[in-house]
Amino acid sequence: MIESQINYSKLQAVSRQMGETLQRISRSPLVSQDRTFATAIFTSELSLAVQHQYEPEHLFAVKESVNHLFEYFSFDISDGDILLTADPYNGGTKGQTLTMAAPLFDQGELVLFPVLRVQMMDLAGEYPGGFNPDAFEVWQENIRITPIKLYKQGLLQRDVLRFFLANSRVESVYEAELQSMYACLRAAQEQLLVLIKQYRNQLDISISEMQHYSNRRVVEQINQLPKDNMSAELLFKSNNKDLSIQVSVSPTEDKLKIDFDGTIEQVALPVNATLPVTKAFAVWPILAPIAEEITINQGILDAFEISAPKGSLLHPKFPASVGFNTAVTGHFISEVITTALRNASASETLFSEIHGPGPQAILFPPFGQNKETEPLFLVPGYPESKQGFGPSGLFGDRKLVSAEELEFNYSFKMIKREKEANQMTIRLVNEGDLYQVVTIIPEKIDHSLGEIRIMSKGDQYALNQSTAGISFHNGDEIEFVYEMGGNQ
Repeated sequence: MIESQINYSKLQAVSRQMGETLQRISRSPLVSQDRTFATAIFTSELSLAVQHQYEPEHLFAVKESVNHLFEYFSFDISDGDILLTADPYNGGTKGQTLTMAAPLFDQGELVLFPVLRVQMMDLAGEYPGGFNPDAFEVWQENIRITPIKLYKQGLLQRDVLRFFLANSRVESVYEAELQSMYACLRAAQEQLLVLIKQYRNQLDISISEMQHYSNRRVVEQINQLPKDNMSAELLFKSNNKDLSIQVSVSPTEDKLKIDFDGTIEQVALPVNATLPVTKAFAVWPILAPIAEEITINQGILDAFEISAPKGSLLHPKFPASVGFNTAVTGHFISEVITTALRNASASETLFSEIHGPGPQAILFPPFGQNKETEPLFLVPGYPESKQGFGPSGLFGDRKLVSAEELEFNYSFKMIKREKEANQMTIRLVNEGDLYQVVTIIPEKIDHSLGEIRIMSKGDQYALNQSTAGISFHNGDEIEFVYEMGGNQ
């Protein structure tokens, strides 16, 4: 077992370095600051050997996106191919998140290969960044990238690249991101080939043993849950429409079954959640207490069986919009799971209340003003976790933006960032040019989970629901209000 751990740690190092390199060389703040990406290594049987991630949404999506890529290109994959997709309806989450896989061959046989999954700054859609509070279909949020080869046998497909770049408002950043991802994957391939030549048989054994270990640790956690069926219902709101999620949680000897039967049907709003999102946010409250003790691999995924009715809010049919599924709906999915466990008097050591969404804003210059329309994803604060130690677990590993960064890069002066008894308030002054604003504000039935206030030319108004089309002028102030533990 010790030898297996040592060999497995070498694979983990390759995956981790792939992510650290990507973060250092990326031009996108989403990667360099917010770390909205995941790295992984797969076996030739498409079993998940290693995965590192900095956002919860990727847990199942990496595996399901890779499965879709290889199913699509079955019998047509060669050494040097680079496969990619960005499709919420084929293993994805948000359409702005791209999965790139680099199949690796040794002596003509497919072997361990690396994968990256990264949120792009812009992949078309009605608004830069892909967040559209009025969207009712996926094309209003992004262009769908079905499986395609960016490289064929090592040769860049320039027609494909030109097509991609022509469908982004930030062409130069997008091209740089694709190049960065490719460079990281190629470096990982070289490292994997070295390991394969040194430890071929031992690596297979190590991966199998560590997958078994991860699975056993999760199953042990599951077996401590109450044996009775656990259920709950959660009500929330979006754009004046009442929504509900229902769940039934049933532990078995070797799996945890989670069934969202009874959940409301899909809606013409961007809060629908794709099935990979539903799976990820459903299991994280159970994984959170042991997340630092185990590694993410196939063993973890195999410990859960998650279903939702086709055509429901948590498993919508194409082409329903899904842009808010991680920023809003995912938190409510986690909340209904913890509610079900709490209703059954499950020990609080077996799950964590890691949900807690808060307001966000996406700012961008008016269309046509600049050659490239680069969105600013503004999350200057966070809702406090139930434990009061900092942001909720589903906030991910993003870094809290500093006052200096905002002022230097975007001409926003921070004049207030204070934590009070039950809220955190951040106020910014626009000392730059005119911006357009899209807001994301999660809502419960009886109240909003925070708000955004805008002070413009002496007038002040508060936004308590997601909206678009607001102008933010030079000299205007914008204030974010986050609940401190109250939305748990």
